[in-house]
Amino acid sequence: MRIRLITTVNAPFERVHQDFNQKLFDYLMPPFSLASLERYDGQNPGDLIDLKFNIPFLGHWTVIIKEAWLSHREYGFVDRGLRVPFGISYWQHIHRVVARNNHSCFIIDDIEYETSWKFLDYLLYLPLMTIFYPRKFQYRKFYKQ
Repeated sequence: MRIRLITTVNAPFERVHQDFNQKLFDYLMPPFSLASLERYDGQNPGDLIDLKFNIPFLGHWTVIIKEAWLSHREYGFVDRGLRVPFGISYWQHIHRVVARNNHSCFIIDDIEYETSWKFLDYLLYLPLMTIFYPRKFQYRKFYKQ
């Protein structure tokens, strides 16, 4: 299954690219202490990010950064799941920041996931959208600061 979210933010590419760090990651964390950041190495190939959910059956969500790139108009990185909840067997999240003009850019979250059961793939779509869709509003609010 695939979830693709595109958010326009009113901030120059250079700022948004530089802000993709732990401070932004902390800002995007789920509310009400539903999860805690156990490890954050960064966004370079080989780096690990580990979230611990404070909901018993979810456990950890651990990803490894597989690749990263930067050009004068685009920045991005790819994380792949090592330990993911919900019975997910494959997880890949491509994060992209693409310059729109001198004063704004697009933040693109392109997520692919699979379970061992196609019905479960569809069943997880809404909960995963519930987790990731609010980022559109969070990104916009973050860049109004």
